[in-house]
Amino acid sequence: MTWSKSALALLLWATCLGSLPAQAELYITVVQGLGGVEVFERRFTEQREKIAAASETVSPDHVTTFSGEDATRDALLAHFDALTGTLTDDDRVAIYLIGHGSYDGEQFKFNIPGPDITDADLAEVMGSFPGSNHFIVSTASASGAMLEKLETDDRIIITATRNGNEKNATEFGTFFAEALASEVADINKNNNVSIQEAFDFAERETARFFESDGRLATEHPQIRGGGAAAFTLARVQPLETSDDNPRVTELLTRRAQLDSDIESLQLRRNEYSNAEYVERLQKLILESAEVGEQIDMLRGESGANGD
Repeated sequence: MTWSKSALALLLWATCLGSLPAQAELYITVVQGLGGVEVFERRFTEQREKIAAASETVSPDHVTTFSGEDATRDALLAHFDALTGTLTDDDRVAIYLIGHGSYDGEQFKFNIPGPDITDADLAEVMGSFPGSNHFIVSTASASGAMLEKLETDDRIIITATRNGNEKNATEFGTFFAEALASEVADINKNNNVSIQEAFDFAERETARFFESDGRLATEHPQIRGGGAAAFTLARVQPLETSDDNPRVTELLTRRAQLDSDIESLQLRRNEYSNAEYVERLQKLILESAEVGEQIDMLRGESGANGD
């Protein structure tokens, strides 16, 4: 039997609607720690603002920021505890820690007003979240010391340093924040900046910073965990979500849903056999292409009619 494109689209639509879970949500928390001196306060504030703005391109309703006297250990732990009660198994969390860190040979601490938040605190927080594929990045000095306590197969971790002995103030955070809105970082030109793309850009620019300045690098960024290439942190250009034609708006919404489903499927690749994964992915990609064709057709008709 030969299927027409329209019949295939209807079949895929019905199949996917009947089998896919509700759209997963991404919850983003951006924490600005203590700067200590004015130059670092300005630098960290700029990074927080850039990261928050970029995060709103993918999850405008779920971005929370902490800075100044609001960024206390009690406030952060209460926030993450409340977040844990909100999450479903399909949701994901992204946590940004911007600032200074310290390591005493046993424990990493992220410097905030009052008692610091420790690697043990962060491990407990990350472990409390339902589901998997959660993400945490620390741009702090000595942040590589976090890896031992936080690293697992089902989460993604980025640190600005290789270990706890790299204690100088870091440059990595500046470039990571820049990556989230960079067309250069978007290597595959799909308008999305993934964790892997942001890391690769920031790692490259950090190395270039030290080389151009003729200095020995005092930081070596690290990334751990799988799925970094499939986890979108930001969009270079805002996502198109509406149109004067209500039918086009409906299709744009459906395409955004499908893109989210594709990303979620890619992140959960290991949950399926190879054949099942390929089958599910093909269905989603084909339907997304069909929806795109319908959008183009409707807009073409509108242009031909002079609307």
